Amino acid sequence: MQSKQPIAALAITLLCAVSSLSYAADDPGVTLDRPGTGDREYKVGDPVPDEYQRESMEIKDWKSRHLKAPAEHEQWVQIKGKYALISVPTGTIKELVNK
Repeated sequence: MQSKQPIAALAITLLCAVSSLSYAADDPGVTLDRPGTGDREYKVGDPVPDEYQRESMEIKDWKSRHLKAPAEHEQWVQIKGKYALISVPTGTIKELVNK
């Protein structure tokens, strides 16, 4: 009978671990509404939060929005009501265009 106790304990531990992982997967990884970022005015030369340097934030249809072609290691992103051309390696704004 004693051999069943370690197996039962292991089964409960694994169940708890799996349920914890599935809960963590539901949590969003990126949020842009961090305290303090909503009221900041950005200007050319300012660094942007890391979120804006991600490929998922890149405006891929820049041509249809009448924006110039980004150079290598640059991307257009939207920050509030403006388009910002940022340098991905440095995270700084190179140009701002009203939307």
